[in-house]
Amino acid sequence: MNHIDRYIYAVVKYLPEKDRAEIAEELRANIFDMLGGDQSEENIVRTLEEMGSPFRLALSYMGTEQYLIGPKVYHLYLEVLKIVALAAVIIGVLTFTLELITEVDSIRTIGGVVGLIIGGFATVFNVLVGFLFWVTVVFIIIERTDSADEMIHSMDKPFKVSSLKDIPNLERKKISKVEMVVSLIFTIVSLYVFVYRNDLIAVYTQSETIRIFNPEVIAGYRFLILFSGGLSILVSILKLLYGRWNELLGVLSSVNALVNLGVMILVLTNERLFTTEFLGFIEGIWDNIGISLDMNMQWAVRGFLAVVLITTLIEIGTSLYYGFRKVNTKSK
Repeated sequence: MNHIDRYIYAVVKYLPEKDRAEIAEELRANIFDMLGGDQSEENIVRTLEEMGSPFRLALSYMGTEQYLIGPKVYHLYLEVLKIVALAAVIIGVLTFTLELITEVDSIRTIGGVVGLIIGGFATVFNVLVGFLFWVTVVFIIIERTDSADEMIHSMDKPFKVSSLKDIPNLERKKISKVEMVVSLIFTIVSLYVFVYRNDLIAVYTQSETIRIFNPEVIAGYRFLILFSGGLSILVSILKLLYGRWNELLGVLSSVNALVNLGVMILVLTNERLFTTEFLGFIEGIWDNIGISLDMNMQWAVRGFLAVVLITTLIEIGTSLYYGFRKVNTKSK
């Protein structure tokens, strides 16, 4: 039965979603009629191969309506779009990274960082739209000429049941590409600013700029911070490539969360992390309301780490659940 299920899926995946269930049942009935009483694997393979290419069979179910990009090449158009979109996002992020490296020295305020982040999204969006536009134009030209039939003919090969692919696990949770792009840009900006331009992380008053973090302490953790950020970037890229959760992503995401938590604990528990100017600024505020600086600064850090710990545990649990969730598959 697995051959039949895979063949039916290979046919209906080219068809509009609203028609798939009905055509799948009709096709299944036709196959069993052709099998007669002999449902041996040899007879199933022979019958399916006599029916021919799933794509050719799918074409027979397609209507003759006018399309901007017709059903003959639409599936190929979608496949190319996925590849091109991924390439465009990677190129856009790399372009943004180069701009960040070359322009970050000219930034003097947090507002400049925000502007740089917005510019990063604009760069990725412009590259993506440009790529998608030209791919669409090419396929419109193919659709309006004889190239579509020539393309199909060139791709036609004698059909073999052994060439059928497994039915993909569509019940795995899909990963948002937008979320991953946002994560990539945010990680790159945060990493670069925190490690190389932490002077921008400050309290800005009318009379002075008070630096929050001690640059010498951050420099001492540079390798660990870059390793943690690099792992986060790698996980985001892998999520973009796979598109859906799997066991590998579940494990990597959990490891990444643990590494990030460990690095954050090491950095935040360093007594010299905050500058004396910043501590003096906080002490002045807290003295006015009768709060001790030393004790409450420790509690503030511990409270923040407790929130991060809870968030990390939730992230690990969610990643492992989506990565290893068992899916009920039904064979007909």
